[in-house]
Amino acid sequence: MKIFHGTIITCDWDNAVYKYLVEDGGKIVFTGNSLPTLYANLENVEYIELEERALLPAFGDGHIHFSQWAFFNSTFDVRLANSIEDTGKIMQLYSANNPGAKIILGYGYNPLTVKEKRLITRPEMDRFIKDKPAVLVNYDGHSAVANSKAIGLLPPEIRALRGLNLETGLIDGEAFLKGTGFITSKIPLSAILTALINSLNELAVYGIGLVHTVEGIGYHKDRDVDLVRFITKGSPIKFRTYLQTMDLQKVKKRKLPGIGGCFDCALDGSFGFKGAALLEPYTNDEQTKGNLFYSDGKVINFVKKANRAGLQVQLHCIGDAAVVQAVKAIEAALKDYPRDDHRHTLIHACLIPDYTLETIAQLGIGINIQPAFLASRLEPRHYLEEILGNRVAEIWPLKKLMAMGINISGGSDGPVTEPDPLLGIYAACNHPVAGCSLDFKDALSIYTYNIAHTSFDEKRLGSLEAGKEADMVILNKNPLDLKTTSLDDLKVEMLYLAGKEYSGNNTVTEALLNSLKTITLKKEH
Repeated sequence: MKIFHGTIITCDWDNAVYKYLVEDGGKIVFTGNSLPTLYANLENVEYIELEERALLPAFGDGHIHFSQWAFFNSTFDVRLANSIEDTGKIMQLYSANNPGAKIILGYGYNPLTVKEKRLITRPEMDRFIKDKPAVLVNYDGHSAVANSKAIGLLPPEIRALRGLNLETGLIDGEAFLKGTGFITSKIPLSAILTALINSLNELAVYGIGLVHTVEGIGYHKDRDVDLVRFITKGSPIKFRTYLQTMDLQKVKKRKLPGIGGCFDCALDGSFGFKGAALLEPYTNDEQTKGNLFYSDGKVINFVKKANRAGLQVQLHCIGDAAVVQAVKAIEAALKDYPRDDHRHTLIHACLIPDYTLETIAQLGIGINIQPAFLASRLEPRHYLEEILGNRVAEIWPLKKLMAMGINISGGSDGPVTEPDPLLGIYAACNHPVAGCSLDFKDALSIYTYNIAHTSFDEKRLGSLEAGKEADMVILNKNPLDLKTTSLDDLKVEMLYLAGKEYSGNNTVTEALLNSLKTITLKKEH
């Protein structure tokens, strides 16, 4: 049994703050301001004085590409590169430090933040890495640039797909979806397994106890879905997996409760490449409105079938035209087959017309957002103002969304941004548009209770209430004593899952990893 004393921020329905919390057997058995005599003078009780710190529910990440984030954590990241030359040096350093790597695969190239303001090209990739296949995935995770060796690896059927530019080395669209699966099939399975297990510990550093991961991209036969489910099955961090597909049979075969996310379920592209689908043209390009990847009919048909199958649907939609398409599809599906508690969710939904907001609230559609983008250099504010004009002020009006009763959950879209809920909370409390910021308690709820609600876990996770699992974090400071501009001083000191301190890979996990390495190495040789 543990008794915590100090600032207990519960995130319950009333946003109550208490002085005491009692944990016993992995469950919360009491919260309140006066400790009952039942718990006084007990033996074998661990008393934890929080002092200037605070106890909160464990955080969640409501939208992460876990296998992608985990794998790129084990390679290299060029998001902070300021030029193409800097990018090349990072690639070369990684190659030199990993002489056994058969493929040089990295992440994070961003034409918006390098001084050249353009994509790296195949000839430049060849100049940096010429003796091995090399692929650099762009920061949005939906396209990549390859060197000649990597393009030469691709079989004819992939080279013939739309989206592969042999001259520039750009791999996009269909070619990206199929090409990355082929490339990653050449990476040893043991390396992928190691990356997945090691990244569990990194999630814990951020205080994360619940993860909504979207899988089914970049791996042959969707093996990322099965690997993630296998590796996380015994983890104290809870995982909810969504398969990014419109093929209901794939989901039914794996008995998953939800379908969707990005890629195959992406209705449009990103702002970074002016691919987000808009109702009106981009401000700096009156000939461009972005791209809707599917017809209204196809999206409606997919959502109807998924809804009738009892699945929870998640749809990637960034621009307002894509949001309208997604909401129309969900509305049509619920009219076709009404469900009271479907919890269908829009992913990203950066620009939402007011009339569509009303429909979202009425139908009980959730929205998963990634507030860290508001404080990120990946898509700088000046760039968004350049391409969107006054519409930039309409991106994620958080206070308005909360006031309408819409379930807003927070995610990272990792590897696009790091799965750091405290960064997301800071950004949500310091929105660049006046009147859109949340207070700390509301911002906290989008990374705790609201994520649990999205995956039907709110009865046992997401808040500190008697009867729920004791998944909790201790922060180094009391956030209620800080100004919103000082919330970036917060750090996670301790993560408790089911009442136990998370201490990293245990011996069971290490033994599992070692046995898997042995099996996969035998297969590879």
